Amino acid sequence: MPKHRIHARQLLINEDLPWDVYDESGQLLLCKGFRISRESQREVLMARGLYVDELVLSPQRSTDDNKGYNPFRVWDSIIDELEVLLRDIRLEKDFCEQISGLAKLIQELARRSPDIALAAIILTNQRRYPIIHSVHVAVLSELVAARLEWLPDRRISLICAALTQNLAMIELQMKLCHQRIAPSTAQRQEIQRHPKLAHEMLQSAGVKDPIWLHAVLEHHELNGGGGYPFGIVAPCEEALLIQTTDIFSAKVSPRAARKPVTPQEAARSLYLGSDKGTTNRYVAVLIKEIGIFPPGTFVTLSNGELALVTRRGAGANTPEVLSLISPQGTSYMDPIQRNTSRKPYDIATVIPRDQVKVQINPERIWRI
Repeated sequence: MPKHRIHARQLLINEDLPWDVYDESGQLLLCKGFRISRESQREVLMARGLYVDELVLSPQRSTDDNKGYNPFRVWDSIIDELEVLLRDIRLEKDFCEQISGLAKLIQELARRSPDIALAAIILTNQRRYPIIHSVHVAVLSELVAARLEWLPDRRISLICAALTQNLAMIELQMKLCHQRIAPSTAQRQEIQRHPKLAHEMLQSAGVKDPIWLHAVLEHHELNGGGGYPFGIVAPCEEALLIQTTDIFSAKVSPRAARKPVTPQEAARSLYLGSDKGTTNRYVAVLIKEIGIFPPGTFVTLSNGELALVTRRGAGANTPEVLSLISPQGTSYMDPIQRNTSRKPYDIATVIPRDQVKVQINPERIWRI
């Protein structure tokens, strides 16, 4: 990529970045639309050296909407920026605007590359679980809400709530991720308190959006009562949707105390846990949206090949796949596309992610 180093005068405070920004090695640092909120932040970034693609500065640049758009790098950038924002919101000016900016990036990612967004949920590592989990929930919630034709502004509020739902228990989440025993009494009390405390922290940070605030406060409440922190009987719809995608994401993510389940198993557990969808309509919509074999799922085909689901297909049980390993156990030099609607390439079984030893390059698989 031909690079052009940008100057401080081009990096305006409290204004949306007009382009993606990279470091000297070409790694994405900041996504288009991100806002720098203070001078000290700009100084740190400038010291690293910031570059943009020369093509985006040229009046001759391509008008192709997807040219140069790398969803995996956008994904990484969202996680990096969210981690900075959530670690100490008291130090972040314009917190609301910056979270809203990330919500717009997630909305764009889900629109332009929904299959890759789904695959990233299953394939990305969990080293920063509390942050990554929030992004997983935000993406899934956006996909379901878009299928339900919720208005874009309502979905932005929904995504903001998903990103900040666990604001008050980030450190505890990290501990629980590595903890092999059940939560202690003190930890359970902190879990019970976190929706109310997160709600208060968001208000202190200047959040006034009622959808955002109510969704965070009620995302562990249950229809009919029995949830927490208040045991209300009719939580808001946004809270119920976040709760649904939260459970799915948690089940497919590894923890020290348990292995991740397959997306199929997670969906089945959700479905049965909601009385076959009768008490939570979002379960059925989520299953329809992600499919029986979501992108990022490893499967064996009837001919014995190991394959990776890359995109949802025309039918729920016929996704697009690339075969990676032959029936004899040797790796293909180049992945081979198979038509799962035809034998012997139909899907036989799902393979849990932790049982797959093959290394993949997502950018090569999805030809970014």
